[in-house]
Amino acid sequence: MSQLTEPAVATPSGPPDFLTLDEAAAVLRVGRSTAYREANAFERSGGRSGIPVIRFGKQFRVPRCRLEEQLGGPITWPLPSPVAVEPRVPKQTATPSSRSTKRAKRAVASRSTAQLSLAIES
Repeated sequence: MSQLTEPAVATPSGPPDFLTLDEAAAVLRVGRSTAYREANAFERSGGRSGIPVIRFGKQFRVPRCRLEEQLGGPITWPLPSPVAVEPRVPKQTATPSSRSTKRAKRAVASRSTAQLSLAIES
């Protein structure tokens, strides 16, 4: 009689074996576009450069072990949440005055001739 064993289940605190490209980008602290560019570079170069990926249909997956090899150590999981940045609030400006009019005239006067001709044609 064979013994049934429990299937191996990944612990929620450990990283998955395959990361999405967005998750790998967060680990590498690069943007989404850079991650896709590097994944495509990996495919084009035959694995000599870029982010190591495996394609499943139209989707990229990054093997955790290959990413950790490339980084030289284990990745931190769970991924840190993005740093909250307070939205910039524009300064309140006063109503247009002669001072702002003078500033606008100086800005037009300081433009190069190419910019000035474009401004006149508009």
